[in-house]
Amino acid sequence: MQVVSQGSSSCTANKPQHRVDKGSAPTGSSLLPRLAATTRRPLPRQFPSIPAQKNISTIAMAQRDELWAFSSDKDLNTVASHSATTIKRPAIVEEHSTDALTGLIIASPTKKARTVGDTTAGAVAGYSPELTKALKSVVKIFTTMASPNFGQPWQMHQQTKCTATGFVVAPLGSRRILTNAHAVANQVAVKVRKHGNAQRYSARVLAVGHECDIAMLTVDDDEFWEDVQPLEINGLPAMQESVMVVGFPTGGDNVCVTKGVVSRIDRSNYSHGRTTLLAIQVDAAINSGNSGGPVLLGDHVVGIAFQCLTSGENIGYIIPVPVINHFLEDLERNGGKYTGFCELGVSWQSMENPDMKLALGMPRGMTGVYITKTEPMYDASSKLRAGDVLTHFNGVEIADDGTFLFREAVRINFGHLVSQAFHGDEATCKVWRDGQHLTLPVVLSTPHQLVPVHSHDVKPSYFIYAGLVFTPLTSWYLRSVYGADWSCKAPIKLVEKAFAASMKQTGEEVVVLSKVLASDINAGYQDIANIQVLSVNGQKVANLAHLAYLIKTCQDKFVKLQLEWSKV
Repeated sequence: MQVVSQGSSSCTANKPQHRVDKGSAPTGSSLLPRLAATTRRPLPRQFPSIPAQKNISTIAMAQRDELWAFSSDKDLNTVASHSATTIKRPAIVEEHSTDALTGLIIASPTKKARTVGDTTAGAVAGYSPELTKALKSVVKIFTTMASPNFGQPWQMHQQTKCTATGFVVAPLGSRRILTNAHAVANQVAVKVRKHGNAQRYSARVLAVGHECDIAMLTVDDDEFWEDVQPLEINGLPAMQESVMVVGFPTGGDNVCVTKGVVSRIDRSNYSHGRTTLLAIQVDAAINSGNSGGPVLLGDHVVGIAFQCLTSGENIGYIIPVPVINHFLEDLERNGGKYTGFCELGVSWQSMENPDMKLALGMPRGMTGVYITKTEPMYDASSKLRAGDVLTHFNGVEIADDGTFLFREAVRINFGHLVSQAFHGDEATCKVWRDGQHLTLPVVLSTPHQLVPVHSHDVKPSYFIYAGLVFTPLTSWYLRSVYGADWSCKAPIKLVEKAFAASMKQTGEEVVVLSKVLASDINAGYQDIANIQVLSVNGQKVANLAHLAYLIKTCQDKFVKLQLEWSKV
């Protein structure tokens, strides 16, 4: 089992988890006092003797170490700066090609000689033009957040602070800053600071997509937008392509730049939103505080840093351009409102067994996946049915293992094709049914979850009657009560609802009796907790609001609650 650290997010049993970088901790580290204590010892005023055969670079290293030791007794804020010599280095000049399926630019850089002096106007000495532009776009984000207590829904957890990274996106007139959703989730206040600037500006959250872990901010102060250069978002890097990650990770207050190569392109678990979308794996260092930072190839953004795998060495993940563009287009289509990523609403299994194909009478060479279940709330339930073999989605052939050819030599799950559609779009599904190949139109929609997999930026609802506390069942409620491994500790009935139950009507919820607050009126029931409420006086409970209505309007002498496990 892969174990991935996720900041404050948790991992469920037998599923790989990823760390969502919650940002570096606020300043106040004990490193500096300890450094001062260890370097205030008297030091010799002579540099250590160095044998004549040692080269000049060794002497320079020893001199720098000694100078640092001497300067430790002085104010750490006053550090001597040395003028750097101009060094010639090769630069990357990009040649682009276009991916036939996605329509995205695939960069294939070739190297040409260029000196540092051959930079554009305004470039910082020693920096490439691309990095100079990025530094005028990147910002450090300071967030104060307060999360609700799902175990005791009338309370809030103590406020916490974190830092993250963001960047200004083109066009500049739109005044948009992109960052990670987990960097501003449950936010109370958000401030941003430009690179090289000491002032913090108040920011507003315009939209948040928790599933794709992207948020959009803006700053109302006109002064902030002076001398800012926006970054263009385009391109899907090729395997082994070198990329640059810019951000403000833990370990310091200034910007940090790391480099790495693209190791893998695949659908991966987004730990913050508990969903599976396209992601790019890189070996560049992505640490707490890097969250939301731009990942650059040349002078354009090819991804947003958002999580890393702690059980491996230098395994980081970035949100690729197709997911970013879907988030931005979703906002444009819906007047700035985020709706989410679509699902087909079916369960399926692979068709890799040849005898299974023979039993279904499939022609030789036909591939696809076997549909085992359709979800009632999706349009697919009225068009597709269990026993169908889904062979094509929007004209793209689906292999027996459920993958399709994404690009040359790269196959990913066909769920990516579904996720790139928008709510209300009509897709074409080709299925093999009863010896016939049928083409069926299916309207796609965003997920309908009976038990929400996440509850970011949502305060829990609750209803108290006679000391009985009722609340809707969510994954975050189970985590709050039973911890990160709630799937192993929570009551089996509730775990089954969380993983396998389907919503059958709009607004349906699983209502649980969370706990009993001791009182004379509920004597004998005080040990009952975390059990589903099925009905009130014989009427089935649809959701929490319906339960409250049934209790308040009850005309009977007694209120009878039918609970799971035949308890009353």
